[in-house]
Amino acid sequence: MKRKVYLFWCKIWLSVWLIAGLTACNMPRGNTTPTVENSALHTAAAQTVMAQLGTGMPSAAPLPTHATIAPFPTPMATFTPLPPTPTVTIVPPTSTPLPCDRVRFIKDITIPDNTEIEPGSTFVKTWRLQNAGACTWSPQYALVLTGGEPMGSAVAIPLTQYVASGEMIDVSVTLTAPSVGGTYRAEYKLRNASNIVFGIGEKNDPFFVQIKVPAVKGVVFDFLTQATQAEWKSGSGNVFETTINFGGADEDVNGVAKLKEGVPLENGATSSRILLTVPKQVENGFIAGTFPAYLVQNGDRFRARIGFMAPSGSCGASKVKFRLNAVIDGKLNTLQTWEKTCSGQLTTIEVNLSGLKGQTVQFMLAVLADGDASGDWAIWSSPRIERP
Repeated sequence: MKRKVYLFWCKIWLSVWLIAGLTACNMPRGNTTPTVENSALHTAAAQTVMAQLGTGMPSAAPLPTHATIAPFPTPMATFTPLPPTPTVTIVPPTSTPLPCDRVRFIKDITIPDNTEIEPGSTFVKTWRLQNAGACTWSPQYALVLTGGEPMGSAVAIPLTQYVASGEMIDVSVTLTAPSVGGTYRAEYKLRNASNIVFGIGEKNDPFFVQIKVPAVKGVVFDFLTQATQAEWKSGSGNVFETTINFGGADEDVNGVAKLKEGVPLENGATSSRILLTVPKQVENGFIAGTFPAYLVQNGDRFRARIGFMAPSGSCGASKVKFRLNAVIDGKLNTLQTWEKTCSGQLTTIEVNLSGLKGQTVQFMLAVLADGDASGDWAIWSSPRIERP
């Protein structure tokens, strides 16, 4: 009997212990105060034990329908996403490729800008240039005139050496200063082997020479010194018939053109250097000399004294017409005519040439016999163009 009672109480305590363990697993953590649900659970366990005691056999009793077991809340982890890592793009430095042909001006070696050069003087202009392009310059490259006053410049001057990218070269051109006063500028570039012209920097600017020519005063054209360069012809009426050799014999019947000095003149004086012009020895014969071209400027004046040589002490019945002509663009223009007889006096003449300003003119000195040409020893004393 005692043994049965002992086993009975062991079952009761084992059941209570199991129920208590299960209840403890469903209790909220950290809360020691029993809830309604816990009390109901203990009551149900006690009833189950009592029922088992009444029957003598333990059996499982259902939980009260009002009893609920709250599930243990599972905390959800909250993740805050990290901001995206910025992408760093490394951009390599950019460089503009060099063009094939380009010039960099370094300096003037000779003739700085606005150097004063005497009229008609020859000079050499030299520049120092650098090859600022990617292509090597060869002797097929050339210096070329692209604008301004040519001043006698060659159209193209080949380079004398190869010039690699970054290297320098001195280039030169020979020029002649104009005879008229003023400021003159000639512009140049380079030309490659394909005949493409290029200059300084991105704009292909030219490099240049600029000079100042002082205005000349006094005698600017001396017909005596230019007489040997003139073309001399003679004829009769209005027809040119014979070409005259300058400096021929005084007795040449085709006409005479020559310089003489220390000869007697109709006024009784002995000449300095004069220009003797004897017409062709026929009725109404003439002689004329066409002189080298001249650019007329404002204020220019033609001046001379005209008359006769008197080899035998007298000029007799000489009678001629002295004439100043101008050949412009191949056309003959008469500027002025003076009639002269043997009067014992030389005649001073003057012509204002300002109306021809800016024109290139070939002046012509002519002597025309008025009837018989024999004894017409006509002379020009100090024929010249002056500028005040």
